[in-house]
Amino acid sequence: MNIRIYQISMKRDTNNVAFMNYESLPKFQGSSDIDSSIYDKVFEGEVNCKNLEEVYQMFNLNHPDGYKARSLSVSDVVEVRESENVSDGFYFCDSFGFKNVSFHSEKCGVGDKLNEASKKINVLLVEPGKYPKMIAIDDNLEAMQSLVGGYIEEYMPFEDEVALICNEEGKMSGLPLNRAIYSEPTEETKREMIDIIAGKFFICYAPIESEKFESLPNELAKKYEAKFKYPERFIRGNGNIVAVPYKPKGREQER
Repeated sequence: MNIRIYQISMKRDTNNVAFMNYESLPKFQGSSDIDSSIYDKVFEGEVNCKNLEEVYQMFNLNHPDGYKARSLSVSDVVEVRESENVSDGFYFCDSFGFKNVSFHSEKCGVGDKLNEASKKINVLLVEPGKYPKMIAIDDNLEAMQSLVGGYIEEYMPFEDEVALICNEEGKMSGLPLNRAIYSEPTEETKREMIDIIAGKFFICYAPIESEKFESLPNELAKKYEAKFKYPERFIRGNGNIVAVPYKPKGREQER
């Protein structure tokens, strides 16, 4: 679930509506409309929550690492940007539950305690001998290099706007062979193996208009998890190398 959290800045709250429920807004400011200009964004990122109540529990009782703002409470606004269970939109944290409201995030400020946890992206990690899995990593070069065990190489052999990030010296340094990369079949050509990735790699979102890698959307995550689902053994014969998928034993269960 990808969300943002907005909280009222005490410095700009001239009507004293912070921590007030939705029904009280007309009494204090003369209208029930949410004044987006008095809010600051204090969190942005992925959370392991299925619904807004779980978001409330996390940010009220069990703050994620790096979150430095106030506990989530009445008058805060949660923006749902991507979720399988909750419609995208803005939700006012009320005395009981959440209320879908009109909110203009472009009018908000940015809190000085914007969480460090927001500087993470969700990627699909693919390791030799294992099923792929979604993980959150720090959005910086050091974290990416640490994950693949060396200098990173960006490889974009797919039609989707995704990048495969691997160790650029994986083969030369003798890392275990991981997965084969195939060309897309056409009416004139068959699917052919074009490369083999050695060592760990991860798949991330790499839209053309963005200067940095981003979290892999759910739809693409599912697609590439299926594409790289099974580990592969590589067998040489008759001058060719063949990739043979297999189910790992004694590892995480197939989903």
